[in-house]
Amino acid sequence: MKRLYLMRHGHSPTTMEAGVSSDALRPLSDLGREDARRMASELARLGCAPGLILHSPLLRAVQTAAEMASVLKPSGGREIFAPLDNTKPAEEVEIAIAARAAAVDEVLCVGHQPQIGEVAALLAETAFEFRPATIVAVEFTPKPRVLWAMSPERSK
Repeated sequence: MKRLYLMRHGHSPTTMEAGVSSDALRPLSDLGREDARRMASELARLGCAPGLILHSPLLRAVQTAAEMASVLKPSGGREIFAPLDNTKPAEEVEIAIAARAAAVDEVLCVGHQPQIGEVAALLAETAFEFRPATIVAVEFTPKPRVLWAMSPERSK
């Protein structure tokens, strides 16, 4: 893997607002879907071409990944990646991503806070504010370095 894009899922209502019984079932809001498509368009505009999208099994991440894939059309598709379920430590998640994506040049991972921010901080040795639909691009050359961070508010 040469480049990793770490993304927090798009905006989602609370369980009460969404009328669902658990956090895992929270869907994206209309704003969340719109932001995900806009961020995918920004990635494409920047020449980013993830060959694979890995995402958490929680509904809002599944839906964010689907919106991203509809624009980016990754050759390896998208898949549920259990380590991104927001329960594992950053070190374990980073190792799992590296193992799964070893043969893919560019990978997009869609997850949740605080886990996705912890993975970014581990790789970049700095903290980021991961608002919904924020993406941090990390290049491995061979030491990880941050290329950029982008949120929907900054891409308008």
